[in-house]
Amino acid sequence: MARTPHDSFHDLALPESLDADRNKGDQIREILELMVRALAPGTLLPSERSIAERYQVARGTVRQKVHELVMTGLIRRSSGSGTYVAEPKLQQGTTMASFSEEMRARGKRPAARILSARTHRAGAALAELLGIDAGGRVIELRRLRSADGTPIAIEHTYLSARRFPDLTRVLRDDMSLYATLSERWNVQVERAVHRVSAIALGEEEASLLGAAPALPSFLVDRQAWDRLGAVVEWGRSTYRGDFYDVVFEVGT
Repeated sequence: MARTPHDSFHDLALPESLDADRNKGDQIREILELMVRALAPGTLLPSERSIAERYQVARGTVRQKVHELVMTGLIRRSSGSGTYVAEPKLQQGTTMASFSEEMRARGKRPAARILSARTHRAGAALAELLGIDAGGRVIELRRLRSADGTPIAIEHTYLSARRFPDLTRVLRDDMSLYATLSERWNVQVERAVHRVSAIALGEEEASLLGAAPALPSFLVDRQAWDRLGAVVEWGRSTYRGDFYDVVFEVGT
């Protein structure tokens, strides 16, 4: 249940005033971030007016910083009711796990809606990525992936039609692609590499994901191999930036 707004500020460890020698906007953003760390997800934040009055800044300055944190997914706006601390973001890393496996590991219910499924001949570049001959037939899948009913990603996946015949007829909404490949063709992914780029959502992607156009997001290219070193899939997925963080672990 959402908590009540903290317009009084009395129970938050926040600065009493702004430092005159520092940029006011930067300090307002820091204060908002302190609130997010201190309060539970779903908590209604103080109003822009009350923050502006407390720190003697223009309301437009507060509104701009609130918008920046909305775009990064730390807080969310609800029309007519206010601004809230957002739920923690999901994390995307360089793993072998499928979307379904990742979501279940996080205690969330994965879902998939097939947007399109077709077979066509591969050009030279795609054929090289899949390890097949140029002109070979490939399966192209486009799916909308959700977690607990919230659209998270648009997956664009390519696989060899020769290796996985009838996949377009076998795969249905809410079925895991990797589980299907394992159960029907005895193929398991053993290694995967991701290439991550920062993008702004286009209008079509934003509409499918229920997000704002131009929302900062991630484009993830994924190539996966089986235990014998044969390519299983190559794909390009768009992940909402307000629900996802990309995390990499580096060690020696």
